[in-house]
Amino acid sequence: MMQWFAGQEIPVLPIHGIVDGCCTCGVDKCTSPGKHPISSLVSHGVKDATIDLKTIRRWHRKYPNMNYAIATKGLAVIDCDSKAALQAFRSSYRPPPTFTVKTARGFHYYYRGEMHARNGVRSKLDIKSGPGSYVVGPGSRHASGAIYAVWEDEPIADLPDNVASIAAEPPEDKTANNTSLIPKGQRNTILTGWAGYLRRLGAPSKAILDTLRAANDALSDDPLPDSELRSIARSISKKPGKEWPTLVPFSEVPEEELDWIWYPYICAGTVGLLDGDPGEGKSQLCVWVCARVSQGDLLPNGDPMPPANCFLFNFEDLPGAVIRKRLEANGADLSRVFIQSRRFQLTQEMVDWLEAQIAKHKPRLVFLDPIQAFMSGVDASNNIEVRGFMEKLVEIAERQRCAIITVRHFGKGPQDRAMKKGIGATDFVGIARSQWGLARRRDGVRGFIVFHFKANSEKGQAMLFTMGDADGRKGEQPKITFDRFEDIDADTFFSEPLAKRGPVQNEQEDAKGYLAERLTDGPKPVKALKTDAEARGIGSSTLNRAADALGVIKAKGEDGRWYWSIPPEG
Repeated sequence: MMQWFAGQEIPVLPIHGIVDGCCTCGVDKCTSPGKHPISSLVSHGVKDATIDLKTIRRWHRKYPNMNYAIATKGLAVIDCDSKAALQAFRSSYRPPPTFTVKTARGFHYYYRGEMHARNGVRSKLDIKSGPGSYVVGPGSRHASGAIYAVWEDEPIADLPDNVASIAAEPPEDKTANNTSLIPKGQRNTILTGWAGYLRRLGAPSKAILDTLRAANDALSDDPLPDSELRSIARSISKKPGKEWPTLVPFSEVPEEELDWIWYPYICAGTVGLLDGDPGEGKSQLCVWVCARVSQGDLLPNGDPMPPANCFLFNFEDLPGAVIRKRLEANGADLSRVFIQSRRFQLTQEMVDWLEAQIAKHKPRLVFLDPIQAFMSGVDASNNIEVRGFMEKLVEIAERQRCAIITVRHFGKGPQDRAMKKGIGATDFVGIARSQWGLARRRDGVRGFIVFHFKANSEKGQAMLFTMGDADGRKGEQPKITFDRFEDIDADTFFSEPLAKRGPVQNEQEDAKGYLAERLTDGPKPVKALKTDAEARGIGSSTLNRAADALGVIKAKGEDGRWYWSIPPEG
């Protein structure tokens, strides 16, 4: 990584490392372990930072256990030293994608450009920038044992004006005395938001401009020029005004019939949720349902239906080697089951694309497996953000009269209700009209049980499935067969001692197994690995530790992205 920064013409310098939990400087109770320069190599500290590769290699030969730092001349690094500071920074400034490093307690956001360096500009938020300042680089070891790791492998972005404005803000304890309601770095954002609100109320362009002028003059210490206000008003006035709801008595509400795909489990026009542990059969169940719907087969206790299309978006299994063979084993009409040609995330643009594809191909069922892999810029543990994301899927399902089934993994910790076992915010469950939980059978039969955790109408019985034999060496996939319905209480089933349900997987061993599986056929981009791992309930720090334990090779590819690969044997 030192060489990479040097290649970007960003100077680096050697700092003491951490060995056996102690700083290599040898000072007992060092006040800055693993963070201060090695004076024998850089007698003038950060002033001796360099991009010369020969010097960097000489440093490494002399101090192989050293950490290193990045000099911030020409850079601005936002150091968020807690989760709360990170959330406050992201929600207040909406920073653009840039090179980001995970530290022991937070994140470093890198930008090209300088700002006034300040510590404690906000709670647990520092600014490192300009000559004389530096930050610990990725790959270095913290005194806690944590490794500074690349989190977002993006090009270093130019410093945005709103982020640069942080340096000029008063400390948090003085903010209450600031009479300006429109801070300098947020003028465009705030005034554009107010203009949009006025437009949704139906205000004409002149009224919007007059209001912006009044607010700009009265509420900003540094008002925008009038030309920018006119530009905002013109842009917003081109947008259609919002159609506000009206109140309608139920005497005028027409009756509607529920459109059941599989009563009482799957209803068209709704979003459902399927939870379960990795490898227990969730994707197998999705394939089995798609196979039945594609052929128009009668589902257990279901009603006759014509053959219909399905979308099976799956980011975890190989389309040709695994998913297609599962569909074939279960008798699917392959011409009616569709999969994505490449990975994508549901940004607003891709949400529109998805609805257009549903309108074109008219699938009865759409599976998103796993849902976290599709959630661009959404904190899956935040109820507000999850609800905003899931409501977009609800609107598509309602407008296109299809069922959208989202798939999650179970979390690690115990829960008082089975329906709470899935990872992520509780609003995943709140939005879903039906929720299912899948677990391996305990009666010695190869297969799984599907519980109906939640229903907006009648709750269905638990369903037992069997999984046939298949020769993996020949690339075969098992056939899934419905066995029977049974009354099994889900809360009781999942609350039984873990010993009855099989051994608990060690988190790091789980992560090591995941990496070994994913990296078997060659290097993989780190960003994609971490996205998939998070969807499986494996945290980034756990994945980093597992990579270190496996001796994973970390290298930057020709495309500028970071890749991980398994070292060659021997």
